[in-house]
Amino acid sequence: MKTIDLILVALFAALTTIGAQISVPVMPKVPFTLQVFSVLAAGAILGARRGAISQLVYLLLGAVGLPVFARFGAGLPVLFGPTGGYLWSYPIAALIVGIAADRAAAGGDRGYVPMVAAAMGLGLAVIYGLGVVGLVLFGAVPTIARAAQVGIVPFLWLDLVKAGVALLVAQRVRGAMPMLAAGQGRAGSYN
Repeated sequence: MKTIDLILVALFAALTTIGAQISVPVMPKVPFTLQVFSVLAAGAILGARRGAISQLVYLLLGAVGLPVFARFGAGLPVLFGPTGGYLWSYPIAALIVGIAADRAAAGGDRGYVPMVAAAMGLGLAVIYGLGVVGLVLFGAVPTIARAAQVGIVPFLWLDLVKAGVALLVAQRVRGAMPMLAAGQGRAGSYN
């Protein structure tokens, strides 16, 4: 990876950290944060490889004890706690959105908005799916149905808004910085 790739990966890991600290308790086990925005934007702007790596860096920073998770949480207990499933989904969601962004860039950005919007929907499904499994697996709620009530229903419309804003921001950033679109999927192909 070139220096610019490392900077972009670090930037989106930092943006996810900032998004985590903008935390409003909605449900006892799952807070409202802006992490979903950062995760989806990472994939849409950086592409599959760099977007996923940015989220892996975020998870590694938290795993080693830096207070990057919501409410300045840190460590393995958070990753294996009630919201751990959501956290584990971030690199996968960024990868999915990034694959769509890379394909759109390879096609000359025709169809970027519908392709990336669909991928963001799939990314949200992955975040919710793993989040719900984590709520049950890590003992926060007893059933998948209850986990969906706690971990999806109160957040769905807000996350759809975050996805829409992430799509608009990504489209603007890519338009203003063509080097990002040119480099997607081929990190290091620019200086």
